[in-house]
Amino acid sequence: MNTEQVGKSSILIAGAGIGGLAMALSLLRRGIDCDVFEQAPELREVGAGLWISMNGVRVLNDLGLTEQVEQSCIAAERRDIRLWSTGQSWPLYNRAMDVAGNQPYLLLRAHLLKLLTDGVRKLKPGAIHLNAHVVGFSQTDGGVRATLADGAEVEGRALIGADGAHSKVRTGIMGQLASKYTNVIAWRGLVPVDRLAPHQREHVVSTWIGPTAHVTAYPVLWQDTMLMTFSGQVDRADWQLESWSEKGSIEECLRDFVGWHSDIIALVENVDTLNKWGLFVRPPLKTWSQGRVTLLGDACHSMPPYLGQGVNMALEDAAVLARCLDEQPNDLARAFQTYQGLRLDRTGKVVESAIGMLPIFHNKALGTVETADDYIKTQWSPVASKARFDWIYQYDATTVPLR
Repeated sequence: MNTEQVGKSSILIAGAGIGGLAMALSLLRRGIDCDVFEQAPELREVGAGLWISMNGVRVLNDLGLTEQVEQSCIAAERRDIRLWSTGQSWPLYNRAMDVAGNQPYLLLRAHLLKLLTDGVRKLKPGAIHLNAHVVGFSQTDGGVRATLADGAEVEGRALIGADGAHSKVRTGIMGQLASKYTNVIAWRGLVPVDRLAPHQREHVVSTWIGPTAHVTAYPVLWQDTMLMTFSGQVDRADWQLESWSEKGSIEECLRDFVGWHSDIIALVENVDTLNKWGLFVRPPLKTWSQGRVTLLGDACHSMPPYLGQGVNMALEDAAVLARCLDEQPNDLARAFQTYQGLRLDRTGKVVESAIGMLPIFHNKALGTVETADDYIKTQWSPVASKARFDWIYQYDATTVPLR
């Protein structure tokens, strides 16, 4: 890339995922110059669904995307817990009874990335630089110099590492961090609903739970076609590679769901493409920032997907960090420390809660119909779910006090 395209007053953002693009859009809407550096040659997304809960919805509203997102998403009529073997159903959420308006967005990750990309390019057409992998940095009191994989260097006022779980910016701050395999793998895929039975096409979020695995399925839209997302997590000790996009076979996936209800088997058998990855956790970071460099999203608090909060935490980070930079434009290191102070505890608790959900989803009490009924009525009652989720959903990154 031509490094002369980047002004030295720009804030550099490593990574054009949802966190990095939300960060860029939030800054540009405040009149703060920034550039985004993405290692991929094109902004192309592996298919996956997203659950944007109210804490994330507020950020998208603040970014001016509400109307566009609502045109791209499906409103869930209800959410049900279902038993892996029989398909028996227990209600968890009903839109008709939701007086608080806690309506989540169900949409494709690719859709949200496109909306954010379009928003950034509308405000600054040349803001996103592809084939530009930030692999290191150096800094002085006056600025930051980011090094790209091809040897080019880019100067800016500050650097934000939104470069995911394998963050090179994080490595530059604190060195290599060991990750620990959780003995769980995740499957994901998309199924055109016209391949499914009518009862499987409803606008419902279904969370199927069992002794050693669970599956979440919900509908999303892609170019006027309705697809059903398939997201399954399975206890397995035989994984080595930490990756988001390993191809998996239908046959292998079916082996992980032997004995499951025919609705789940039908989802797997009709999926277009399947990806799998091992779920890893890292020890919580005590600091995210070093001078004019800080981290955002999975780079500093990657988490297993059991609460659906990875993307929502990245959106919250972007909103809070943009507000801190807006309030302290002349002392970026101090702005980064303020941001870190506001987000460390919040994200740490969400990560801890997400990890703690695994024995709730996978429990031996779910092995028989008799023990499953009592277990679900206790662990998945509306009261239990309220206690589990409300403190997460009620947070407002757009108004939380900055001091």
